[in-house]
Amino acid sequence: MTDPTTTDRSVRELRREALWQDTLLFSAAFSLGAVLYVAFESIRLAIDNEASGDFWSVSMSDHLVLTGLVVGELFVLVNNGVRQGVRGHSIGKHRVGLAVVDVGTGKPAGAARGLLRGLVTVVLLDLALAAIPIGLPTVLRRLTPEAWHVGGAAYLALLVLLVPLLLSSDRGLADRIAGTEVVRGVGAQAITTEERSKMVGVIEAVGVIGLLTVAIVYIAFFAQLLHFPDLV
Repeated sequence: MTDPTTTDRSVRELRREALWQDTLLFSAAFSLGAVLYVAFESIRLAIDNEASGDFWSVSMSDHLVLTGLVVGELFVLVNNGVRQGVRGHSIGKHRVGLAVVDVGTGKPAGAARGLLRGLVTVVLLDLALAAIPIGLPTVLRRLTPEAWHVGGAAYLALLVLLVPLLLSSDRGLADRIAGTEVVRGVGAQAITTEERSKMVGVIEAVGVIGLLTVAIVYIAFFAQLLHFPDLV
């Protein structure tokens, strides 16, 4: 049964809310990746008696962000890709009563097209993050030769992600490539139960705290590389 609080809002409005909630869950996955990296490095240094150097360093902050992005983007691939293809919704869309379906049949698109949709989203997200002007260590930057790094592609990806939201487009690039559309969910399982929604909310809150913590660490060490002219 669809939540009555969602019926007064358009699909476009609900889609924005779902995206925001999926973004918060991405921050939780990002935070988990960062925690796993810190734990792994702590154990490695404790075992390796010959290891030297400071644990907290500029390179360590880079690896912290990169590991967080890897786990976060894997989460997006599953949540906004495979899950949407198989179950018809991401966690965020399920919370607001939306479904992702095949344009022709109105049914879930399946795992293969869901995976394709997720891959498009992940690539756009990773490119868009590269537009942040602080040399963020994104996955594509680390896995591709430096000669392949095209700055313009980052800003193009950012536009592709933002324009549908700003202009309230019915279908984004991922939808058009995968042949899907976002509609209101129907049936008794169209929306997340209140108990599960509260649990997801707690995970989101923890994720935001973790993301902000990693961001502060990264900026603190990145600031060491900045050199401002002496004006005195």
